[in-house]
Amino acid sequence: MKRCIVVGCGGRGRYWTNSILAEMKDKVEVVGLVDIEQEPLAQGAETHGLADSALFTDTNACMDAVEADFCLISTPPWVHEENVRSAVEHGLPILSEKPVSDTLEATARIKKMVDESGLPMVVVQNYRYSPFMLAFRDVVREQRLGRLNYLIGRYAQDYNPPKSWGRFRHEMDSALVVEGSVHHFDMLRNLTGGDCETFFGFGWIPPWADFKGECQGLYVMQMSNASYSVYEGSLTSEGIQNGWHKEYYRAECERGAVIVDNDNVVRIIRENGEDEIVEQNMDVPSEGEAIVLEFLDYMATGTPSQTCLADNVKSVGMVFAAIQCHETGMPVNVPAMLQEAFDSV
Repeated sequence: MKRCIVVGCGGRGRYWTNSILAEMKDKVEVVGLVDIEQEPLAQGAETHGLADSALFTDTNACMDAVEADFCLISTPPWVHEENVRSAVEHGLPILSEKPVSDTLEATARIKKMVDESGLPMVVVQNYRYSPFMLAFRDVVREQRLGRLNYLIGRYAQDYNPPKSWGRFRHEMDSALVVEGSVHHFDMLRNLTGGDCETFFGFGWIPPWADFKGECQGLYVMQMSNASYSVYEGSLTSEGIQNGWHKEYYRAECERGAVIVDNDNVVRIIRENGEDEIVEQNMDVPSEGEAIVLEFLDYMATGTPSQTCLADNVKSVGMVFAAIQCHETGMPVNVPAMLQEAFDSV
């Protein structure tokens, strides 16, 4: 049984506190909660039977007072660096919601802190554990259709109604890539089996959009394994929707294509028009449970989870490459950009 402090139990943190960790009480004991609002603290306390002495509005105060084995961070991206620093200072392994942080500089500082501490840190990328994405990945990785040529990903959601995606996302810079595309960039890496080497594209704000930062994007990527990826992202889609867990992916391969659309059915399409539905293994843990179980195994064995910090910086690097493209209009060498950032701290 491992003891956990949840930092940020409102918003997305409710999912972890009152759903996933509530269902895993045989493996994880929630011993402390941190949030700036009283309502999620009260809800989490009720879920886990916690006394007021286990509820805090300050992360350091909680970690000073409560004995724990790890922490789960589910706060806005720009608070992650502060949260990670607290965890490192208290010797706590970290399971953190994506992205690592909201800036490349903060991401580099977080990586340095964690690397120097030797503590496990895993970034949540729940899409990797969905049955339909596991089935899609296996078709590509096992080369059932031969070698991969290129991969297309599409995310499109209607968040035009004012503040309909949470007020802070409408008021932050680069909401699409920081809060949305970070999932999909990681999935492009996961499905192709390669890392992004060169990134180029455009992000913009349509005149009718209720967003401060770029909420549309079209990007192309050259991957490290001689494949390519294309990504379309939209927070103002009024047409065909490919929202959360309903994204569209198509892998064009040597002997056909594999497709998943908003029906979550994985299909193989061949030149002769044959349509083969790919079987999915539904006998797997839920996304959240799978992530926690893998993290606990990392803590126990020292074998890094697939989305450990060292790996995930390659995904969040694509986010900062998109922002840099928007600012400069030039392609970005992602490994070089990341190395320069890491060398500067």
